[in-house]
Amino acid sequence: MALPAGDAILSSSLTLGAIITGFLATAKAIVMTLDSPIMQKIRQTTYASDLVSYLSQAIWLSFSFCIVSIVGFFVSTQEMWFGLIWIFIGLASAGAFIRVTNIMLKIIRHPPQ
Repeated sequence: MALPAGDAILSSSLTLGAIITGFLATAKAIVMTLDSPIMQKIRQTTYASDLVSYLSQAIWLSFSFCIVSIVGFFVSTQEMWFGLIWIFIGLASAGAFIRVTNIMLKIIRHPPQ
């Protein structure tokens, strides 16, 4: 369960995590300022807080993936504990990103009324 030798996987992971974190933070700012009819309806329900929560979770998980990748430069990545943490945070980050992306695409595709 160890990562491949070398720093390439950590560098790539750090880059990917940073890009996703930036994308999600920008998406959060854009979605929260939308003034479309669907966003007005969402704000009138409890779903607005759910949407903010999902976006926040995805941002923090992506940021955590960056942190774990940085830590990998200073610890032995051949240890099983590091590989398991890296995989777990990576999968959780990917899952949260996919969830947020699907929700945002549904909001964007929603036909005007």
